[in-house]
Amino acid sequence: MSETTNKLGHKIGTRGARTRRAILDALRSLLNHKHLGEIRAADVALAAGVSAPTFYTYFKSVEEGLLILCEEAGEDFQKLARHIHADWTADRAFEAVRAYVLEVLALWNDHGPVLRVEHMLADKGEPGFAESRIKRMRRLHLALERRIAQAKANGMHPEGLSPRLTSYETANLVESVAAGFALMRRADTPEAIVDTTAHIVVKLTTGR
Repeated sequence: MSETTNKLGHKIGTRGARTRRAILDALRSLLNHKHLGEIRAADVALAAGVSAPTFYTYFKSVEEGLLILCEEAGEDFQKLARHIHADWTADRAFEAVRAYVLEVLALWNDHGPVLRVEHMLADKGEPGFAESRIKRMRRLHLALERRIAQAKANGMHPEGLSPRLTSYETANLVESVAAGFALMRRADTPEAIVDTTAHIVVKLTTGR
């Protein structure tokens, strides 16, 4: 069903768009303090100030609304690749990667509860969420893979290293730091966490 029509096949006007947005925002808010399994459509409707039937006018399930929130988060992630495409000569590699790490931290601060559920359901093999995760990270993976392949061609990585797999593991490393940042801050300063992560990513990517 297109975002321009509701589940009844009616065109969504300005008022309908506001209602739909309110429902999505309510779901996002509930994820801040409830597990997905605890959230019912009626809970989302109540938080949005609408009736349960109104919820089902726009979404067939809580999971469908969550997928849309994942897609919205994914759109914000598309800008990350610019840090990998930047000038990496000399010390600029560290500067570019540090900016990348900081932006991932900011994105997780904005979308953390949604991304945690996306990770959980993707790991369980839920097709929609697995595809959402792949789509969210694809542009970044490709940018990293090209950097790593170039370094390998220049003799900076061992023959058995796969640039594709390394790109996945490098991006996952930064995501795991962002997901666990609050816990890591109990033992280290934010600057130390960011700088160390950036140094590791530069090493994994360039071999230097």
